Amino acid sequence: MFSLRLLLSLLMLVGIVLTVTFSSILSTRDATHEVEELFDAQMIQTSKMLEKFYVDHLTQAQLAQLVLKPILFHVDDSKVDTFAEQANPITLSYEHKLSFQLLSSTGQLLAYSDSSGDQLLTNFTQGYDTRRIGNDLWHVYSFFSLPQQVWIVTAQRDDVRQELVSLIISNTWRSPLIITPIMMFFMLALTYYLFKPVKLLERHLDNRPAQDLTPINFTLPTELASTQKALNSYLQRISETMIRERRFSADAAHELKTPLAIIKLHSDGLSDVLSSQAPDVQLATLAYIEAIGEGVNRINHMVEQLLLLSRVDAIEALNQTDCKLQDIIDNVINQLLHVIADYEWHIDIPADMTINADAFYLELVLKNIIENACKYSPAESLITIKASQDDEYTMICVLDQGRGMSAKEIALAKNRFYRVDENASQGAGLGLSICQHIISLHHGELIFNQVDPHGLDVCIVLPRV
Repeated sequence: MFSLRLLLSLLMLVGIVLTVTFSSILSTRDATHEVEELFDAQMIQTSKMLEKFYVDHLTQAQLAQLVLKPILFHVDDSKVDTFAEQANPITLSYEHKLSFQLLSSTGQLLAYSDSSGDQLLTNFTQGYDTRRIGNDLWHVYSFFSLPQQVWIVTAQRDDVRQELVSLIISNTWRSPLIITPIMMFFMLALTYYLFKPVKLLERHLDNRPAQDLTPINFTLPTELASTQKALNSYLQRISETMIRERRFSADAAHELKTPLAIIKLHSDGLSDVLSSQAPDVQLATLAYIEAIGEGVNRINHMVEQLLLLSRVDAIEALNQTDCKLQDIIDNVINQLLHVIADYEWHIDIPADMTINADAFYLELVLKNIIENACKYSPAESLITIKASQDDEYTMICVLDQGRGMSAKEIALAKNRFYRVDENASQGAGLGLSICQHIISLHHGELIFNQVDPHGLDVCIVLPRV
């Protein structure tokens, strides 16, 4: 299983990250290109300005003198990086990252700045180049002034350009890094709000009783309206199918009662006729008569179970009242006197304990559970009926010492037509299904617990309110 809300948020986050990454890569490329172009143009402009305002005014005598004693342009150290930090336009730290040199046609220094020292920056080829001086990489532009036969070299440290590119890129990344978590939180909150109708629908369906197949009426977004319509159509089809199933079960059970009564009547009549026959004839036919009677009783029990199931399935509301649990147990015991005579009993029911339930249907449940305890327990074994209450629940338990049930059998026990022992069991496999349905109508629970070394503890848990 996966969360659509989380998946949608992650997809949106991935989309934002990819968009920002792609945009930043393009911005980095464009910024690097523009910065290179800007500073290269600046070096050309500086070279032309040096030629126009300085080199063109040098005489041959001055050039000869400069060859003998080059001019050193010293830049004082400064901790000021920008004019905004201090109103001092005389010196800036940035000046140490720029340099220039004037050289004669033979490569002799005429003038230079101390930022790069007296090491030659050019390879005496006009155009752009890079040179490494010490630990610094310099971008160099060399220009040969023909009138004075002077090389004009301007240079700039590479970290100047990298700082500017890094500053541009950091601004490109900084905002998304701050905004992305905020957007992620906003998207999670938004998807939570948008999926709120789905969660409400989920809780409604989860809390619905199994027998409630009425249409769902929720105000849902347009995208979910068709889902609700399809779900209501599905519920309607299930309801119609169940109605047809109940009607068929009830009709079939009713139709079977008449032929069963006729078979029983003819079986009794045949027994009367055979009673006047010779003993050997009676002995030969006795097994057949008993088999017919046993089969009729078994089918008759199944018919009664089907009729009861049909009636219980049709119940929409119970007639729940406060009644004494001891009276209900006494009524059940009186109805089962012919069954319980072969067992030992221990009944622990407080005389004043009351329970909010439909007494008629609760008696059906208890009768079925006690009959099962007798059916699957050896004669003379102990069967215990006990009850307890707390502030929220009433618990009624029937504990036997029979063969018990495995975990797999317990998981299937409440299914319709399931029998623990297909060969030995005489039931229809409907009793526990009917019990489960009645208990669910009481908003309770039917619980099966294994008992060591053998036996089964069947508990009915009902809410006090």
